[in-house]
Amino acid sequence: MSVQRGFTLIELIIVIVLLAIVAGFSFQFVGIGVQMFSTGSERLQTIEKSRFAIERLTREIRGAVPNSVRVRDECIEFVPIVVAGTYYKAPIQPDSGSEMTLVTFADSSNTDDIEWKLGGTERVFIYATLPNFVYANPLVYANTSKRYANIAGSNSFTSVENALPLEADSQFAKESPLKRAYVGAQPVSFCLNLGSLYRVSDYGWQKEQPIPSAGFTDSNLLANGIDMTTAGFDVKTNNQQSNNIVTIQLQFGENADEQVFYYREVHIPNAP
Repeated sequence: MSVQRGFTLIELIIVIVLLAIVAGFSFQFVGIGVQMFSTGSERLQTIEKSRFAIERLTREIRGAVPNSVRVRDECIEFVPIVVAGTYYKAPIQPDSGSEMTLVTFADSSNTDDIEWKLGGTERVFIYATLPNFVYANPLVYANTSKRYANIAGSNSFTSVENALPLEADSQFAKESPLKRAYVGAQPVSFCLNLGSLYRVSDYGWQKEQPIPSAGFTDSNLLANGIDMTTAGFDVKTNNQQSNNIVTIQLQFGENADEQVFYYREVHIPNAP
């Protein structure tokens, strides 16, 4: 007759304790893996959104009308270039007409590269060497600010050489040394507010730089999670034959251990 033997209580307790130890190490290992994945994902998202914001800023600011960049508080404002070129027959002298001829910097062999449109809210600039010459009302700065003229009406152009219709009695104060002219759209602002970066447009031409708080909406949001203690913009003016250097300083990441810091100098290639 065979004797059947089972586990003793002590043996069962030992097995349970060992299994608990193994399970504890296993869960800890899995937890570390999950934490590493979460940290990596957070870091990747921070890098992606910060890269998008900084590249968007850089690309748009580089295409600004010369000397149109200005900074106030946490906002940087500039005038985007619609088209650039050289000019002749511009109304520099009194009674010289309300039209100018602009020869664009475009490849005449490709019509698609030439085509551009105006909506009637743009301005054309000749030798605008200060922000006041870009934004100010000529009636306020009668002796110095006539460096721009308002475009008259909506137009579409498909050639290298174009006759720009200007508002009546338009007159520029000075010639550009290199006969350069720039057509600019309405100003655009990038603003920092409560840890977020916004792009605001369509608020019109204003003498004093505005803080367009009405544009701080989700539709205009570019990035969030910005450390406001270090963020900011600055602009350095060079001489009259060159344009500005814009400094962008942004630090992204709500988690102090997963932050990305950018310090970038944007050299604007266009000169008046």
